[in-house]
Amino acid sequence: MVCREEVRRRRVRDQTGQYALKVEGVDEKVQVLKMEVFVLTELAARGGRHFCRIEDKGRFGNFNYVVMTLVGKSLQNLRKERPTQCLTLACALSVGIQCLEALEDLHGIGYLHRDVKPGNYTIGRPELRELRKVYILDFGMCRKFTNDQGVIRKPRAAAGFRGTVRYAPISCHMQRELCRKDDVETWIYQQVELTVGRVPWREVQDMNQVGEYKKRCRQPPGLYELFAPPCPKEFIEILQIVDALKYYDQPNYQQIYGLMRRALQNCGQPEFPYDWER
Repeated sequence: MVCREEVRRRRVRDQTGQYALKVEGVDEKVQVLKMEVFVLTELAARGGRHFCRIEDKGRFGNFNYVVMTLVGKSLQNLRKERPTQCLTLACALSVGIQCLEALEDLHGIGYLHRDVKPGNYTIGRPELRELRKVYILDFGMCRKFTNDQGVIRKPRAAAGFRGTVRYAPISCHMQRELCRKDDVETWIYQQVELTVGRVPWREVQDMNQVGEYKKRCRQPPGLYELFAPPCPKEFIEILQIVDALKYYDQPNYQQIYGLMRRALQNCGQPEFPYDWER
């Protein structure tokens, strides 16, 4: 293990004296922390809105380490703590906007997340008065989709499955190269789970069957099974917008925000306080 006291002596404390520590063996075949540091450093330089701040990084013995912002509970845990197993509609819509903002910022520096799910989003900590702020975490599966000149890379002929089966986009099930629309498609499935409490293929175990289920949800009756009440009609519009995108297309984030805000205005619930503030 990394010696925590050695790390503690470095510049690692926020105003509450708490932080998060991630460690990784220097001999690990896949260096996840390297990607994490690179992405977070570039996001910090661009003013990313929903990301942890790196306080310190380095090597101690046979481990690399990163010290960063300590965050609060995940959206997954917050959902499961609710008696209904879902968030209220206004809360789900409001945090969903923040979740998409995080993806827009990540895409803005040329990276895909490729593992969007409620467990990879958190809120801030109450002692920092960040119960209404959403953070996105875990960039180990990120992939750069642009080259050094900012030009989008050509898709590979075949790509392995990346992400979590429950939330993965259809392209992932088809072993296609992922693009920005796929992160947004995954965000839609996340929104359904936060809003309803489940996605309709939750109990399906076979990865290929899950992919076919998602395809069936593009047309009625599967479409209405996916967007069960209280999902607003705007979710259907967003899915249609995203499904129409091609590999090189940039999602129209502002159009999606507009639909989310319209749904929020029409849902008949106040945006604040969030469910976990009550």
